[in-house]
Amino acid sequence: MGTASIFLCLLYLCGELGLSTSPAPRGLRCYTCNFAKPCYLVPTECQDDEACGISIGTSEQGESIERRGCLPRSQCPLQGHATYWSRSYTLLHRCCEQDLCNAATALRGLPSPLLLTAPLLLTTCFAWGGHLLH
Repeated sequence: MGTASIFLCLLYLCGELGLSTSPAPRGLRCYTCNFAKPCYLVPTECQDDEACGISIGTSEQGESIERRGCLPRSQCPLQGHATYWSRSYTLLHRCCEQDLCNAATALRGLPSPLLLTAPLLLTTCFAWGGHLLH
């Protein structure tokens, strides 16, 4: 295989693995889920001026609700209000600035899925490699 063929193969592999040198610009990705229980998280792409957020609402009766999704960055430090099932709730917004960071209630950045699965993949590769050598 010539040098040009190897170079083209490497370019193809980099593209397939998402290792492009000039990634296409895209917005922050956040989980979205309205006040429904159970909450099924759906990844959504936000606008440029939005952050990922969790809005936690509390009613005067002490009931609580949660909503996750894209929030305008200007709303992050502010309180909000919502009406859900004819009850009024005061909302506290908590925001984060990493892809899919609003999955956990504590709003800390979660490790990427690749970091979580890498040990399993390495173990599988070594196990298969050991079987292939015998």
